[in-house]
Amino acid sequence: MRVVVAYPPSPPADLLDRLRAVAPDVDLVACEYLEDHGRRTARGTADGAALVAHPPPELTAEQMDAFAQADVIMALDLPVDVRKVAPNLQWVQAIGAGVDHLRDTLRGEPIVLTNGAGIAAVPIAEFVIGRLLGVWKRFAELDEQQRTRAWAPAYGRELDGCTIGLVGLGAIGEAVGVRARALGMRVLAVRRNAGTPSDAADEVVGTDRLHDVIARSDAVVLSAPSTPETRDLFDRATFAAMKPGAVFCNVARGALVDEDALVDALQSGRLGAAIIDVTKQEPLPADSPLWDAPNLYLSPHSAASPEKYVERLFALFEDNLGRFLRGEALRNVVDLAAGF
Repeated sequence: MRVVVAYPPSPPADLLDRLRAVAPDVDLVACEYLEDHGRRTARGTADGAALVAHPPPELTAEQMDAFAQADVIMALDLPVDVRKVAPNLQWVQAIGAGVDHLRDTLRGEPIVLTNGAGIAAVPIAEFVIGRLLGVWKRFAELDEQQRTRAWAPAYGRELDGCTIGLVGLGAIGEAVGVRARALGMRVLAVRRNAGTPSDAADEVVGTDRLHDVIARSDAVVLSAPSTPETRDLFDRATFAAMKPGAVFCNVARGALVDEDALVDALQSGRLGAAIIDVTKQEPLPADSPLWDAPNLYLSPHSAASPEKYVERLFALFEDNLGRFLRGEALRNVVDLAAGF
């Protein structure tokens, strides 16, 4: 059996040794395969023009040899014709929670896909809370006043007693909820399976009550998976249903948001602010109106932190590899029909 580690580039030797300890009889090959970010985003949104603009890299002889005998691959990206280049492939361990860029490639194939849900939950949740604190405590204004030597107190808002709405209650939503409750916030959550309780939320409801939750929330955090059903979930009607002056935060995927509607909601004052870590097109073009939208706090898909990411990724893969070899159920199996 061959296991290919196609991500990260130059994986740490000690982490590879841990995999070898789990599976000493396995042929473990480290062989990087990466596509550019623009192509990855285009594959997730099925943007034909962007796919043409971002062609796939040509496989090297080393990559073709590694994939040809691969039974298992841990990867960020996969060739579109992965079944052709890796005819023995049985299981793919994705490195992130979002697998929209892999879904169409693997749908209909007898290949199990597991994702990295939970690996980045802690740093992303910290990012969300940090950004929300920055907005409500008016840190940017205070910094600007320091730069201009203006003594004009800009008083912030208390988080204690505010309500935060979580749209999506996976690992990231749960981690945000735990931290928000620690700061005294009331947490409302929207999830597909409303009957599943959560220690991270005061109230959990189904997707049919999305507008009810966001109408009661001072801040709304979007961390739901990107699927055909969630595309443009936050459109003009959804933004109109939000509490006036509320803060909107997206750490899911850009495909879930109608960006023109978001800009209009900010320009009209319907939204107090928006925290955007992901966009429909990445990298974001220089002429995008998002750059200049009022009270929009933009970051380049960097809410996660690389500090412990690889270590957590290998810990998950190590556990799943042992399960795979023992014929046990894998963690984080993706339902390719549902998209998550």
